[in-house]
Amino acid sequence: MSSLITSCLRRYGLGPVVTSVTLISIVLSLAISGFVHAVVLGIEMPLSAWIITIGCPLLIAPTMSFHSFSLLLRLDQAHEQLRIISITDHLTGASNRRHFMERLLAEVQRSLREHTPFSVALIDIDNFKAVNDLHGHLAGDEVLRRLARACMAQVREGDTFARFGGEEFAVLLPGTSVEQALSWLERLRQQVAELRVELPSASLAVTISIGLASPATMSTQAGAQIDAALRLADEALYRAKREGKNRVALPLPVAA
Repeated sequence: MSSLITSCLRRYGLGPVVTSVTLISIVLSLAISGFVHAVVLGIEMPLSAWIITIGCPLLIAPTMSFHSFSLLLRLDQAHEQLRIISITDHLTGASNRRHFMERLLAEVQRSLREHTPFSVALIDIDNFKAVNDLHGHLAGDEVLRRLARACMAQVREGDTFARFGGEEFAVLLPGTSVEQALSWLERLRQQVAELRVELPSASLAVTISIGLASPATMSTQAGAQIDAALRLADEALYRAKREGKNRVALPLPVAA
């Protein structure tokens, strides 16, 4: 606990406050005790009075501060837990759509400002309706969880993997060119294809179709860039479905 309190003090810059409160308490205690002994009682302060006058604030002020910041730390931890819940999909543990859109907006703004690439991919589980129809929705939920867990194990620090809705997921790859994204997504597709989801009634193989977009800057407006990125990724996803599923596809090039 003491290490957590120290971390909390550093985060909020409250270490000097505790020190200041302790010193002020000692000075006030000395002033009051000295006044009582010299003026009221008319005697010199004995050694025991000096020890009590200095020792009590030195003990009480940090102790009170410790308990106060313990409460602050618990509130901070509760706030962090609520924040995590608010950005997480409850079924899969992936980011939720709202958090993905926030991260996408931030990345688009950075891309417009610094002229850096980024890639967006939409991922859809192939034949997912058949899983629900043949094995039930609980089996479908297990497939979603296992897929999300497998994908999240592969994402890099700084990437965002999210459940976009239903059986569709999305991944944001900041600072990643289309060539780099294609290579990473193809490895991800192969790993998912090797995944087996064990159910009480069956052992299911899972495959995914992926639509990738790594849009060039077509607008100075972040909103237009977001719309373009998601539209191109969606077009690429439908292309992957049309061409046989279990593949990564790019959107068709625009005719000149």
